[in-house]
Amino acid sequence: MDFDISDRMKDVLARMDAIVREHIIPLETRFVREGLRAVEPELAAVRARVKEAGLWAPQMPADAGGMGLSLVDHGLVSEVLGQSPLGHYCFNCQAPDAGNMEILHKYGTPEQKRRYLDPLVAGDIRSCFSMTEPDTAGSNPTLLACRAVKDGDDYVITGRKWFTTAADGAAFAIVMAVTD
Repeated sequence: MDFDISDRMKDVLARMDAIVREHIIPLETRFVREGLRAVEPELAAVRARVKEAGLWAPQMPADAGGMGLSLVDHGLVSEVLGQSPLGHYCFNCQAPDAGNMEILHKYGTPEQKRRYLDPLVAGDIRSCFSMTEPDTAGSNPTLLACRAVKDGDDYVITGRKWFTTAADGAAFAIVMAVTD
């Protein structure tokens, strides 16, 4: 596909690339050798730098605290951030948080947005995504066995999940379940 990259996006990509090369890639050796906890203070400093630069949460609309980029522009951003396994995290657009932010932004209640979306977009918490099941193909949502049945104002979830992406340290989970 041929398309023109706007001057604004060229600038955004160049600024992101500089942060990735100068501040993120140098952390990779320690990250691999010592683990995430060893580089968390440096990652927090990079994340603060990204926020200050106005490059935070590129996938989210501006009214939700992000950059409001189009899908194509976000694809270009992902190419730059993908130079490092820490790139998307430092710009707050890593899976599964990025998708969970989008789900909450589009479908969350005002209370869910206040309690989960706002701190997630701010980078204060992390989330997880619970889809995989032991007896079905986890990547195929049409085979989900987990059920969610409405009971008054709540849902009763019946099912078993495993291999939940990013569960360690997550403040909440989005559970994929069949409702009807």
